Amino acid sequence: MTPRHPQCKESFCETTSGRIHYVEAGEGPTLLLLHSNGCSLHEFASVMAGLSQHHRCIAWDMPGHGDSDNPQGHQSIEDYAEAVLAFMDALGLKKAHVCGASVGGFIAIALAVAAPSRVAGVVIAEAALRSEADWAGQWLRIETMFSIPTQTYEEVAPRFRAFDLDLLKRWNIDRHKAGGWRMVDVMWAIRQYKAADQLRLLSKSGVPAVVLMGDRGPVISCRSDYEALLPDAAIQVVDNAGHFPMIDDPQAFVSALQVGMAAATSAAA
Repeated sequence: MTPRHPQCKESFCETTSGRIHYVEAGEGPTLLLLHSNGCSLHEFASVMAGLSQHHRCIAWDMPGHGDSDNPQGHQSIEDYAEAVLAFMDALGLKKAHVCGASVGGFIAIALAVAAPSRVAGVVIAEAALRSEADWAGQWLRIETMFSIPTQTYEEVAPRFRAFDLDLLKRWNIDRHKAGGWRMVDVMWAIRQYKAADQLRLLSKSGVPAVVLMGDRGPVISCRSDYEALLPDAAIQVVDNAGHFPMIDDPQAFVSALQVGMAAATSAAA
């Protein structure tokens, strides 16, 4: 969450899902970047320079986050995917690669399943697969984590390879912009999303898929599940990284994404 690539263009666009705030940089095939719950487009700030050497990178603030409009009521993963399509339509994008982190990963799956002709490839980064029993057992912890926007340095620092006060400030700014109710509602959306069923559909869609995870994050334990549900996906692991590999090791994240996309595209072909 360091300052954005100096060549980034910052804009708003009006969509059928409300006004969306975004930044973009670079030229080439379009790569949409979908951030995680309680964060914003700043989550990808450290990788914009590297990714924009090969792509037209566009990072959005998802509805209800950052500086985008806040939708009314509950939003499902499918609702957020529809918002991505509305965003693409507003920008005149017929097709794009899509990289989503955490909830952004589930949104990317839903988008690829619902509109495979619009998705050139999907990168699912740090999207944890949980059973309903897991959700129920962890729900009080999840509610506590997301319903209270402000977090202390001691609470957040263990989730990152390196952490400082500037990162903490951005972390809490973004969480307050989203708000406790919206962040918990996003967790309900993930909990109610039938991820395994949708991954099976994704495997039949013909859309090249990459699964990207940190070796110290919560998703590494899901590797065998992803291998079974998405047998043709390219699996990429970023060493010494947790739930935010794009922040822990920006260069390794860019490399893993590029290598994974090339491998997935080749496998699909």
